[in-house]
Amino acid sequence: MHERVASQRGMALVLSLIFLAIVTILSVSSMQGALTQDRMASSQRDHTVAFQAAEAALRDAENQLQNGTTPATGWVTYTMNVEQLARSPRYLIQTLGPVGSHSSNETGEVVEALYRIEAQGFGNAADTSVTLEALYVRQQQAEVVLP
Repeated sequence: MHERVASQRGMALVLSLIFLAIVTILSVSSMQGALTQDRMASSQRDHTVAFQAAEAALRDAENQLQNGTTPATGWVTYTMNVEQLARSPRYLIQTLGPVGSHSSNETGEVVEALYRIEAQGFGNAADTSVTLEALYVRQQQAEVVLP
């Protein structure tokens, strides 16, 4: 019986080491999953910030057109007071041309002009950007050219 006890003394150590190895593998696996989820959440938040910045720039461009402002010829930087952005958003307004006209009793001839707006927003990371595009129709008075 003394021999049987002696042969089983090392078995507890072996089983403890196997159990410890299994717990360690499960812990490392769980930690990697949590880190991956954290990175995904951070990336999604960064994309959402970039999208909102692009949308704000797009709305500003639409307001410029709605107020009758002549569009700039290049990219316009839209200033936002948000510290999370790597860069300020910007927009570009392109005139695509007239799409139609109609007469109005109060104002005379009204021309509908089509514009293409491209807005770019940036997130916290330098490589995160979102681009939005919209078409905008603005009604404006026709310019009458007298001979």
